[in-house]
Amino acid sequence: MKILEIRTLRGPNYWSGYWKRLIIMRLDLEDYEEKPTDKIEGFYERMREVMPSLETHGCSYKEEGGFYKRVEEGTWAGHVIEHFALELQTIAGMNVGYGRTRETGEHGIYNVVFAYFEEEVGRYAARAAVRLFLELAEGKSIEEIKQTLADEVREMRVIREQVRFGPSTGSIIEEAESRDIPFIRLNDQSLVQLGYGVHQQRIQATTTAKTNLISVDIAANKAATKKLLGEMGVPVPKGFRIRDEDEIKGVVESIGFPVVVKPLDGNHGRGATIGIETLEDARAAFHVAQEQSKSKWVIVEKMLAGEDFRALIVDNKLVAIAERTPAHVTGDGESTIEQLIERVNEDPRRGYGHEKVLTQIEVDRSTEKLLKAKNYTLETVLPKGERLILKTTANISTGGTAIDRTDEAHPENIFLFERIAKIVGLDVIGIDIIAPNITEPLRENGGGIIEVNAAPGFRMHLAPSQGIGRNVAEYVVNMLFPPGKPYRIPIFAVTGTNGKTTTTRFIAHILRGSGCVVGFTTTDGTYIQNNQITAGDNTGPVSAQLVLKDPSVQVAVLETARGGIIRSGLGYDHCDVAVVLNVAADHLGLKDVNTLEDLARVKAVVPRSVSPKGFAVLNAEDELVYAMRKRVDGTVVLFSMDENNENIRRHARRGGISCVYENGFITLLKGKWKVRVEKAINVPLTYGGRAEFMIQNVLAATLACFVHGVSLEDIRVGLTTFTPSTAQTPGRMNFVEVKDFTVLMDFAHNPAGLVGLQNFINKLPYEKRTGVLSGVGDRRDEDLREMGRLCAETFDKLIIRRGDYLRGRTQEEVFSLLREGIEESGRKLDFEIVHESKEAIFRALDAGEKGELVVILADTVSKDISYVNQYREQIAQQ
Repeated sequence: MKILEIRTLRGPNYWSGYWKRLIIMRLDLEDYEEKPTDKIEGFYERMREVMPSLETHGCSYKEEGGFYKRVEEGTWAGHVIEHFALELQTIAGMNVGYGRTRETGEHGIYNVVFAYFEEEVGRYAARAAVRLFLELAEGKSIEEIKQTLADEVREMRVIREQVRFGPSTGSIIEEAESRDIPFIRLNDQSLVQLGYGVHQQRIQATTTAKTNLISVDIAANKAATKKLLGEMGVPVPKGFRIRDEDEIKGVVESIGFPVVVKPLDGNHGRGATIGIETLEDARAAFHVAQEQSKSKWVIVEKMLAGEDFRALIVDNKLVAIAERTPAHVTGDGESTIEQLIERVNEDPRRGYGHEKVLTQIEVDRSTEKLLKAKNYTLETVLPKGERLILKTTANISTGGTAIDRTDEAHPENIFLFERIAKIVGLDVIGIDIIAPNITEPLRENGGGIIEVNAAPGFRMHLAPSQGIGRNVAEYVVNMLFPPGKPYRIPIFAVTGTNGKTTTTRFIAHILRGSGCVVGFTTTDGTYIQNNQITAGDNTGPVSAQLVLKDPSVQVAVLETARGGIIRSGLGYDHCDVAVVLNVAADHLGLKDVNTLEDLARVKAVVPRSVSPKGFAVLNAEDELVYAMRKRVDGTVVLFSMDENNENIRRHARRGGISCVYENGFITLLKGKWKVRVEKAINVPLTYGGRAEFMIQNVLAATLACFVHGVSLEDIRVGLTTFTPSTAQTPGRMNFVEVKDFTVLMDFAHNPAGLVGLQNFINKLPYEKRTGVLSGVGDRRDEDLREMGRLCAETFDKLIIRRGDYLRGRTQEEVFSLLREGIEESGRKLDFEIVHESKEAIFRALDAGEKGELVVILADTVSKDISYVNQYREQIAQQ
């Protein structure tokens, strides 16, 4: 058994309409292809003993124990591995349920598909599931397999804690998602973008785009904070800032014991020591604090009497208060400290990292120092009733507990806390208070503010160990996106076999003319307005997200090709307008897409992603495209070259909107009414109405912009100002005059595209035609032969050059198949093979005669355009 590939789908995909995060593992089952589970001796019994929790998997029986039945009856290894991968994640604390296993067109090769919550954990689970299957199938002992299983689950938990969002970031994202606000993770930590384009807001944990940098600096400097608050009448403990150990004695004598020692610029309690009663302990705490201080300054202050409270203020409003208690154990007079810790950790609410409400208590250097200070060890039997503090801070992440006290706060204290937030200037602030209680004003009970925190943690408020949880993330999202504030930008997604790039550019042109800042992606690059940001084939999810992350973009127009959908899904959760132009033979035989129906299933992902308020623009003449309407949640609108097409007529009778070509006009149909937008001969892209395949693109672009709300005036201007040039439509019907003949560059790269180009060329008055064709390898044999036959019918002379995309074929194999197609045409054609692209183009141009048409079928558009321009420059110099 061999893992051939593991890839991730992170958005809408062709496997599942619900699960947006899937792992696809491509497996070669080798020997196990002929060996289902009922043929592996003892497999069923051993599996039940190792993973009894699989009893809950209903599988195709849709009842408890259903998967066990499948295994007992005999099922394929890939199917078992799918369920192993799901259950491993569930045992590790990530409950997922979607899975599929499908045989590919290659014998013994299967795609195992399953859901994940954390990508790295999902990838690990894929490999772990294979290892577990092989150990069971190959007779490893049950004890060894159980140990392996425990190790795998432990490692998955570790990976999860390394890569997952923390509770604070996670709560904000969860709240945003509940409001349909999209998010993009910008790094492997907590930097996240909420919303798209010009409407985006960024957060990093609980720091937001509205967090004031000066205020963060104030909060980070404990002495500056205390001075500022003290001068504003806020009760703060007496203390001093020192840098030398020799200063400790004088400070302690001035303020008196007990004292707190902490770094000047520390956070999260790092380096802080509380309850110090002796000069010796104060000196030791000074060194601990100085190690954590970047500036090497340390604060020594009077320790206030009372409990530890944290108040959370968001947008100058108090949203939660928690009473915090450090990790501790209470003696029973019989158990050792180590046993008491183990007993506390048995609490089912405690787990690893952030997986549960509370975190398990771990013995670390901080714990050892506290034990040493009391002359205790882990083997010490703690006296009955004695409470032993195990951490210097009360953080939940170190095993502390929290009690919600929000509803108990005295109104004067609420006013005080909100005033502090305004004084410091932080949009999200954690205020640490020591006081006997918060039901009385701090000025009366002797309480005080010990520090304030930028980027405070939310965990203690979200899931306190006692009291009700507070959805504090709600207030952050309210602040970033108040009612009525948009968070998305309109997304146009364009797919199909031919015409995608032209239609994408056309839509972008119309939208730009209507006053929008447009970001768009194509096969030749990513653009903001007309500025190319990156070059290359940018039709996948990475390029889509580049546009959606740009803070200047108001509308996104995204060309969406089959390759990106198969590799990673879509780069967005849903779109507003989806355009599907056609489905024709192209790239078949790759990535398990072997038929037109397979290709249509992949491209149907785009219209399926349309939001309920959006529109799917579908080709009424292409039955595979028209059938996609059944899976669309939004409104379906149609386009056709024939107003009498039965699908158009039926749609019109139902009051639907369409765009058709009738009597030489680009016309909108609204039920039975016609709105003529523009004559096709006035649209430069149609070449006087001769380029029918371009008229189809015009219909689709017009309809997409119209249903989005662009005015007819703006659409007309866009139609009449969009010209087929190397600037606006590179490699798409670009005519260039060279000497006394004409060069036409086009990206027709499959039989359907070449048929459209052939029909157009036949309407042109050129008696002699020369073609320059690329020998690309990512086509079926029959497609390459058809390309050869069509070229033989279209051209008088043909130069075949080496293609840039061979993908597993040899160049000679490609040339041979094209030659076979030429011979099948029965037409005697003058053709030659030139291996280098530049040489092939220059040879065709050198041989060009007066009145001839030289057609260059672009392989890599930018290169071909540059070669033609180089040739023209040489001619100009001569």
